[in-house]
Amino acid sequence: MTEPRPRLSPAARAALVVATVIILGAIGFVVWFVNTPRDPNQEATQRLQQWQQVFERYREKNGALPELPAGGYCLGTGFPTGSGGTANCRDYAASSYYTEADSTPLMEALASVATLPTGVSASVQGTIGPYAEYRDGDIVLLTAEEGGCVAPAAHVWNDGATLYICGITLRR
Repeated sequence: MTEPRPRLSPAARAALVVATVIILGAIGFVVWFVNTPRDPNQEATQRLQQWQQVFERYREKNGALPELPAGGYCLGTGFPTGSGGTANCRDYAASSYYTEADSTPLMEALASVATLPTGVSASVQGTIGPYAEYRDGDIVLLTAEEGGCVAPAAHVWNDGATLYICGITLRR
């Protein structure tokens, strides 16, 4: 006759489940930590590249980039409340800002072809991105970076100190 195998008590089973969840959570955290850029400039450029992909996907699906009047448009949502009591990008607390609300037509057009990137870049001396400027035959995707631009974003403008406006240009 064989002896019955001992069974785990309910408390031991619960402890094993909790240990498994903790181990999986730790593994998930390590994967997230390793893949998250720790340089705000690198993060800002990566965000521009994500928007570039969305614009190019729109071009691929529609034969052209979204048509809007010349001017500036916030890319995404979650910008701080600034001048005018509105959620603004670019120089959000000054007079040269763009609003999330005015950017809705662009966001709706782009959302028709892809899931939009989330999040905003770190503010540098009151300037925050990402945002797009429609200029003549170009759409320039822009963000603020501190101390210089991370490739492939190119230097567009600098305040003579640490604020650099960096961009990726799309030809229409």
